[in-house]
Amino acid sequence: MIVLNAVVFDLELVKRYRKGQLSEIVEIGACKVDLKSGTITDQFQIYIKPKSGYVAKSTRKFINMTKEDLKQAVTFKEGVERFSKWLGDGYYLCSWGRDDRLHFINECLRNRMRLDWLINYNDIQQQIGKLLGITKNQVGLKTALDLAGIEPKGIAHRGIDDAVNTAELLIRYLSEVKLQKNALTSKEIAQHKRAQRLRQQENRSHPKNPPERGRMKPKDSA
Repeated sequence: MIVLNAVVFDLELVKRYRKGQLSEIVEIGACKVDLKSGTITDQFQIYIKPKSGYVAKSTRKFINMTKEDLKQAVTFKEGVERFSKWLGDGYYLCSWGRDDRLHFINECLRNRMRLDWLINYNDIQQQIGKLLGITKNQVGLKTALDLAGIEPKGIAHRGIDDAVNTAELLIRYLSEVKLQKNALTSKEIAQHKRAQRLRQQENRSHPKNPPERGRMKPKDSA
């Protein structure tokens, strides 16, 4: 299959306040980059309702989600089904760091949803970081944009805006970034299922965990 697009995606999550609290996706933002022209050709954005149906004010403020946005949010199942349909055929999936891919895998497994669309995944953070001279530590998205001389668009920590800014970085270094074809293996899925079972057992053994301040993804720390 000929790959025509790189789909750059970004996820935003509920803030977690206690050990063992599940990570839940509350926004999917993505854009398609035409690999021939090096331009953004389409965008996708959707808000997701957590199972509780409620998104705390602290999370909404952090990701710039309004009460009206919450009213229009869909279930995780519907959101992922819309996203996978929007992907089309022949694409690389790209994100800034590996965490977003892991969140997709874990939450799809919890909801017993298919993952055959999660193919040709590439973490472009490390490659672009090296091109910017960062070789030891992960580089935050804002820092990478500053180093590349790219003016950030939109609002930080909003999924669609972070996806567009990440896409701009990919476009800047498109000729130097090597995108790989791959697929999610049954072995990897089994490892994630096993890890989920262990976390569930641990949570049952320690039901009263002390509150802790929610921690967001590494990309949020520039």
